Amino acid sequence: MTANTWSWLLAIVGTLASIAGVVFGWLAWVQAAAAKDAAREAANAVRTRNLAHSFSNWAVDARELLRSVRESHFESAQHAAINLLGALSHNKGWQAGLQRRDSAVEKVVRTLSLVNTYLSDESVFFDKQTDLAEDCQAIYTRLNELAGSIDAQAEKP
Repeated sequence: MTANTWSWLLAIVGTLASIAGVVFGWLAWVQAAAAKDAAREAANAVRTRNLAHSFSNWAVDARELLRSVRESHFESAQHAAINLLGALSHNKGWQAGLQRRDSAVEKVVRTLSLVNTYLSDESVFFDKQTDLAEDCQAIYTRLNELAGSIDAQAEKP
């Protein structure tokens, strides 16, 4: 084999190696983009699951509030309402991915604020106990609906 042939053969091998490098680089870029999308979807799924779990916990808290109101336990009702209102008002994690549910959550917070107002005075509590129980039932129901809706959203592929 002459030097000229050898040079020509090395040039062809080098060109093929360069083309293979470009192809493999492009394939790696495509795979990285797919992995990035999959990671984003996984993060959204985890966020949605955590959100559903938070709403389930808040529904349990609302059930405790409802029980306290129905059983005429003023102090425990007051404590439960303050805790639930604080959790819903200060935990803005529910805003992520919930734009179309914002109004439902805000309505729960407004109703809970009203309940909290009724619970500021024991005499008002006993005068409005029936209305309070209805409001607490509505809060409990709505939080459960939101938890179920978000959980169903998390189940979608």
